[in-house]
Amino acid sequence: MPMRFLVQAPITTAVPIELTADRAHYLTRVMRLKAGDVVECFDGNGKVFVAQLGEVGTKRCTLLVTNQRPIAQRPAVKLHLGISLLKGQAMDRAIQQATELGVTSICLLDAHRSNVQLTAERLDNKMNHWQKIIAGACEQSGQLFLPTLSQPQSLERLIRSTTTEIIILDMQGEKLPVTLPAAERTLLMGPEGGWDEEERRLFAAHQLAHYQLTRGTLRAETVPSLSLIHI
Repeated sequence: MPMRFLVQAPITTAVPIELTADRAHYLTRVMRLKAGDVVECFDGNGKVFVAQLGEVGTKRCTLLVTNQRPIAQRPAVKLHLGISLLKGQAMDRAIQQATELGVTSICLLDAHRSNVQLTAERLDNKMNHWQKIIAGACEQSGQLFLPTLSQPQSLERLIRSTTTEIIILDMQGEKLPVTLPAAERTLLMGPEGGWDEEERRLFAAHQLAHYQLTRGTLRAETVPSLSLIHI
């Protein structure tokens, strides 16, 4: 099977696609592809295209699209994940795992115990970095739909704005049932320090269900993979 990678630009058979310098370097220097080699590219919205490498240079590479595969269908059941901000690579791993398992959207949560302070400039850099994590995870796992990534917001704002069923992932909750009825859901994942009492009162006011994944204490970045497998 040809390697498949994301192209976040209009894809058409009429106009060659000019790849970025880092992507050109990866294909020609790391993967050792040459002019005429066949690859697949996808747009992150369910469309897959067959293409050949055209002009190849040290920092430049073009793709010539030859045909389009049948358009993929979105999963029938949407699953959203609210992730409290985590420090460093733990956040990267949480986003990566959620993407690989096919989450529909990722909303970043500024929980009271997140302990992550981001200036506007640093947040922009982080958002760009996490978008690259998402793109790479889709390429790695074969997911054809990029999940949307929302900027950090308060827990209360998310709870009040969502129209889906909400499940709180919480060590103090009941054991997660073996199976749940198929439905669109939003899972909320707390920070390393867990939910504080004010947040718990918010959950109680909205009568939200609490479930624990295991009886042991999990690292926060492990929760997305385990929860999405079970739900």
